Amino acid sequence: MKRRALMIVVTAMAGLFGTAAPSAAGFAFGEETKGVTLTQGESDLTIRVRLQPRFDFGDVIQKTNDSYATESDMYMRRVRLDLGGHLVSKKIKYNLTLSGDKWDKANNSSGNKVSLKYAYVTLTPDEAYSFMFGKYKLPYSREELTSGSTLLFVERPASVEASKNVFGASNAYYQPKAAVFGRLLDGSIGYEVAVADGWQNNEEITGGERVFKAAPLLATRIELSPTGWVEAGRKGSHLGKGRHITAGVSLAAQNDIDYVSGGGEDRTLWGVDISTHLQGLTVSAEYISWEVDSTLGRTRPEGWFLQGGYFMEGLNIEPAARYEVFDENAKAADRKERTMTLGVNWYGKGHSLKVQANWAHTRFESNASGALPNDKSRDILQIQGQLYF
Repeated sequence: MKRRALMIVVTAMAGLFGTAAPSAAGFAFGEETKGVTLTQGESDLTIRVRLQPRFDFGDVIQKTNDSYATESDMYMRRVRLDLGGHLVSKKIKYNLTLSGDKWDKANNSSGNKVSLKYAYVTLTPDEAYSFMFGKYKLPYSREELTSGSTLLFVERPASVEASKNVFGASNAYYQPKAAVFGRLLDGSIGYEVAVADGWQNNEEITGGERVFKAAPLLATRIELSPTGWVEAGRKGSHLGKGRHITAGVSLAAQNDIDYVSGGGEDRTLWGVDISTHLQGLTVSAEYISWEVDSTLGRTRPEGWFLQGGYFMEGLNIEPAARYEVFDENAKAADRKERTMTLGVNWYGKGHSLKVQANWAHTRFESNASGALPNDKSRDILQIQGQLYF
């Protein structure tokens, strides 16, 4: 099966290279589109739609819980309706995003449904300080803060994905918050401080316990860039334009989480990251760790990754590679998974029209959750398109 999967990914990548005819005048289908904007006075509304059809092939299902079995799966990885703009003044912004993610994906426990992804308002009196209230991302992990429309790879690293569930029962990385953020010294210093509910009453938490009450969640992030190397907009791929160097530090904590049955826990998370790009070259690295200190025991997952890619102008192709390690609990033995991902991206209209192909090979230590009695590795081919208009 693994040889077959490798042959398919090589063929898919070759197809992408063959499709990408050189163009000295930019992308084959023109420059990126930014949606449709309706304007009335100082108010405006921009409407955008994003579709990401996806094909997975390889070790995507288990056979009697003993080994992985070859299977394919076609689904919609992301379906988004994005409504945003300014209200009354250019200093007041709003956004409402509806999501139909993983539509028709095999074994998708959340089912096919439309949900509220983002809903927030920001007030920006000055670049140095802005205010936000509403449902949006918590301020940690550069890779997670980067829009899924511009990612260098089809999926984010395993450690980053796992960190989304540290402060709530269901994908709680996206939750209502109140925040102050801004940029200082011509953008060289960026910051955000946020407060949110985090874990709430009656949610199921560690060991099947239920939350009785909890202190608020506090999260903060600081980013530093040299003068002249500030990132204009956080992206996974900048498509050969500009330059930046940014180092980031994140910290989040929620303490005094009490259980209904007695006892409780504290949760803390921290991470560091660095990213840079110079024209076509993109490189980034990140380390993230969190600790759950519970009366039932203590766990400390952690992970890191290093990734890079190079955008080839004219061909509009971007080969990329990533190596990552995720330890499900650094306080226990043999809980690591290691993944090598090789990929290539083809851009027909920037991020508005693109195709990505990844081959991900993961090896599991004996006690990792992905390890099966007769299978300690997994290979998956991922092909994903994007229409973002």
